[in-house]
Amino acid sequence: MNRLSLTAALLAAAALSAPLAAAADTTGLVVYSARCSNCHGPEGRGKATFAIPTLVGSSISAEEMEKVIAGGRAKMPAFAGKLKADEIRAVARYVKDVLAQQKR
Repeated sequence: MNRLSLTAALLAAAALSAPLAAAADTTGLVVYSARCSNCHGPEGRGKATFAIPTLVGSSISAEEMEKVIAGGRAKMPAFAGKLKADEIRAVARYVKDVLAQQKR
């Protein structure tokens, strides 16, 4: 395969995989907006007035985040019966990949 063909193949693969990644990010954002932002805020900064923690700069793993979302913690309710497993996974990834990466 020549260099031009390889470059074209790589660009095509990237273009085809981008919508899948975007769909995963979109699911996480949609679930977060509908289920989490009322308490944690649209930017994940929490609400000090109600002692709701910020998600910005969170150091817990995505797997631990999934457990917290599913089972609840402190004032946070469990979402295992309210969200599908893939929705819990998507929102945990959104929190870890987008919100937790913001600067405090």
